[in-house]
Amino acid sequence: MVKNNSKLNNIDLKKVIFNMIEEIPERPRSVIIKRFNLDGEGVRTLDKIGKNYGITRERVRQIETEAISKLKKVGKKHNIDFIFEYTKIKIESKGGVISEEKLIDILFEKSSDGDINKHISLLILSLNDRIKVAKESKAYKKIYYYEIESLNRFKNIVEKLENHLLESQNNITLDVMKEILYKDGHSNISKESLRSYLDSNKIVLDNILGEWGHMRWTHIKPRSVRDKAYLTLKKNEKSLHFVDITKKINKIWDNSKKKANNQTVHNELIKDDRFVLIGRGIYALSEWGYKPGTVLDVLLEIFNENDKKEMSQDEIIKCVLEKRKVKKNTIILNLQNKSFFEKLPEKIYRSK
Repeated sequence: MVKNNSKLNNIDLKKVIFNMIEEIPERPRSVIIKRFNLDGEGVRTLDKIGKNYGITRERVRQIETEAISKLKKVGKKHNIDFIFEYTKIKIESKGGVISEEKLIDILFEKSSDGDINKHISLLILSLNDRIKVAKESKAYKKIYYYEIESLNRFKNIVEKLENHLLESQNNITLDVMKEILYKDGHSNISKESLRSYLDSNKIVLDNILGEWGHMRWTHIKPRSVRDKAYLTLKKNEKSLHFVDITKKINKIWDNSKKKANNQTVHNELIKDDRFVLIGRGIYALSEWGYKPGTVLDVLLEIFNENDKKEMSQDEIIKCVLEKRKVKKNTIILNLQNKSFFEKLPEKIYRSK
């Protein structure tokens, strides 16, 4: 029996559900287990279950409906209303809507058994007639809510934020979002509610830098290895070898179906103006002030920038190393080019 605690931490929801299932007849119990993957063998379709029993898919649907109805009655004996009350309080604290994944995290706060937790949660939630579900769409994740007004408010707020992003074409912070919504009449929205709304939508997203923007923007939702490399370097805040960039891409986007490989990253970055090769396989961002070119190009640029005709070898090396990750000998070797430089006593060089 579920006790009236303020949290579900001390309640084994898995055990509660399996105890309830044991109290309904064999066939409805078997259908529920198969439909909600409670045996860990995958969710079975109505058709597949029907073929196993030699009945139609419609008959399986009827048995599933009957099983849910029986479990609702059994649930009263197990006092599972507390689970629903707890769920309602949590959803309301999130502004009235919550994504399925976040709701599962709440129900199974300290558990890491993700797949079974998901299906037990879905079964528990199906036993509550008051909670409603909005199916996943291009704009929103699968959402749970109680009042239609909450769902409409959520959609209105996402639409308002999207319009602002498309008009401004700039990133946005959570504080600015609150200001925009305040002016639009949503003065009482809490940060927790706003966070839940953002988590439940697929349009206004944040990237690995914590910047919020539109899902169409590649620096918010990267679509290519170049976009991921750009964000990786921005996050790292300094140049990296392409092998290290590849490792970080695969670590940050570890759920990506296609893993990046070293050669692809190298080949893609060398073709993109956002990146500058500043050493053997080492890339930096052009927005950091780096410019493409050879060490010789850099030397000529340094003399031109400093407006000096003469510079010491040490001074030249220091300036080059700020722009390129190369060996000192490579710099000195380029200084021997008599078509561009003249060596004076005491390791002083003059540009021609």
